[in-house]
Amino acid sequence: MAATAASSSVPLLCPYPRGLKSQGNQVTARTVQGNVNCRAKEMARPRARPNGLNSSSAAIGRRRGRHGHSPSRLVLSVSQLKATARTGAEACEDSTEGDDGEDDATIQQALIHRRQLLCGATGTFSYLTSAGFGIAAPVPPPNLSTKYCEAIPDEQSCENCCLPDLLKAPIDFKFEDLPMRIRKPAHILSKDEEYVKKYNQAYVLMKGLDPDDPRSFKAQWHIHCAFCMGAYFEPNNPNDIKLQYHYSWAFAPWHRMYLYFHERILGDLIGDKSFALPVWNWDNQQEGDGGNQMPWMFAPLNFGATPSELSNAIRNPEHFPPQVVRLDPCCYYEDMGIVYDSNLAFMHRAVVSSVSSTNFLGKPYRAGQTEDTNGPGSIEENGHNIIHSWTGSNYLKIHPNNSDMGTFLFTAKDPIFYSHHANVDRLWTVWKSLKIDPSTRRGSRKREDPTDSDFLDTQFAFYNHKKELVNVKISQTLHTDRLCYKYEALDSDQDWINYKFKPSGYEKPSPGEIDKLGPDTVLKKGVSVSVPLSRIEPTPSPGDELEETLVILGVQVPRHSVLHFKVYINLLEAGVCTPLGVENFVGVIAHIPHSGSHGKRHKRKVDFRISIGACVKALGIERNERVSVTFVPGTLSEDVDFDGVAVEWN
Repeated sequence: MAATAASSSVPLLCPYPRGLKSQGNQVTARTVQGNVNCRAKEMARPRARPNGLNSSSAAIGRRRGRHGHSPSRLVLSVSQLKATARTGAEACEDSTEGDDGEDDATIQQALIHRRQLLCGATGTFSYLTSAGFGIAAPVPPPNLSTKYCEAIPDEQSCENCCLPDLLKAPIDFKFEDLPMRIRKPAHILSKDEEYVKKYNQAYVLMKGLDPDDPRSFKAQWHIHCAFCMGAYFEPNNPNDIKLQYHYSWAFAPWHRMYLYFHERILGDLIGDKSFALPVWNWDNQQEGDGGNQMPWMFAPLNFGATPSELSNAIRNPEHFPPQVVRLDPCCYYEDMGIVYDSNLAFMHRAVVSSVSSTNFLGKPYRAGQTEDTNGPGSIEENGHNIIHSWTGSNYLKIHPNNSDMGTFLFTAKDPIFYSHHANVDRLWTVWKSLKIDPSTRRGSRKREDPTDSDFLDTQFAFYNHKKELVNVKISQTLHTDRLCYKYEALDSDQDWINYKFKPSGYEKPSPGEIDKLGPDTVLKKGVSVSVPLSRIEPTPSPGDELEETLVILGVQVPRHSVLHFKVYINLLEAGVCTPLGVENFVGVIAHIPHSGSHGKRHKRKVDFRISIGACVKALGIERNERVSVTFVPGTLSEDVDFDGVAVEWN
């Protein structure tokens, strides 16, 4: 769905039945330029839909398979739609009186005639159960039987990421009585010779295990490959849907438990229950600390033990220390002051500006849902993705199959992967601890994990240090102290938490300039692209704190190359080397190659979300005022199609 000229657009608030409970304390209303209809998708595969529905929810029109009796295809009559608008999931009272004889000419009219309340926790029309479809369900744990797994097809290799099946029934996860493990910065631990040797020895022992041992390094790598590349089918679903824990609210909790079991296995191999993974806190910009460099313990020729299992992975040689991480994916600044400043601005937008759990953790992921319906949160699409590609060297083409940190299929083959993800996990804990809210109008919204039962009851499966298969619920992952580990408090966090953006020095575009922006639906590999964005801000009820979100719809992410764009509001002059420290900067969209994922040969579509509330407040943009959105390309080898831009209120 392409964006059209803003002057002809008619924003529409999707009706949200009165009384329908919002899960996760989030509400959504999307406006899409050039189209008065809210979008509808079937979750299993694209199919023509009647106008009038928005399916940012994973619950609408989903193929339920054996999980429920909902039809696999969304077919609505106007009468069904009216019933849904009246009742929702809870037999709500219709707020429109005297409309029994209303014209049923279009579904859209039926929608508009209903009280236009804001839509539910996970998007619009989250639970349309009164019409007999869209019943949500938590994602079940995988079955490791070989019949549920298949090799990952790839143009260059056919990698079997299926995990060992020990033919034992899984056990439920229970919290262990362990010493409290403290995860400390890798750049500090690199100076601790005893720790580095112990850490290295743990990987020597892990790599010495039989590959069929689920604790082996190969099996540990394959855990990520299997569940982030779509090797396993979802159990009890007849529609060949694959499990995929990236690009959704499952991303952070799944990786947390992945690290938990990996860390426990390493500690068990060296007989140290107190062993904790090092944290590569690449967000640390304090000069001299080395936190924003590749930690020395992972660097070649800087390790005393032989063999060095920490430094023999394939990485980008141009980024070995003392090279500084550059979180701006577009420009190589010569001035290191600009590098540090841009890194701090980047971190502020990625963590502090994202207040809602949808924007930070990602879109919901429910049973029966395909990867094309997911959307990443800022914890994944920003620093996580950029550090992956920065560390790897896939673009150099100097090794077979791009088998490094920059390619999903191979990324967990590098020990630095686990230290990198420890920082991603740490940032989740920092996000929940923040007391400031720069993004909503009132500025007092709390950061909370989703309370949706489909989130809390989703289950993962991992092998533990005893080679037992363990099923763990997301509800068991939300507090690190229950898992007996913590992160060392870091003063450097305050540098980006309290970062102050600066005026760009350019005047905002006039309404006439915005009118002239065309309905571009292609992100160019070498040219900045600007599009208009219409905004209709709903009136919140008392106590609501709505976060304004820019949604870049249907980005056809490339399968074999990275994608980096930085995004600015009301800055038509933004270019490759426009710093990130200006108030107009709102965030970055980034993607890592998923070559071979799910065996697809077509480009996958992803909706990217960026919180823009803080920017809107800082720029003094009025309610319902149209703005320009400028996309500045970074590392990109091809043009990328997308479906347009929209606004959500979470």
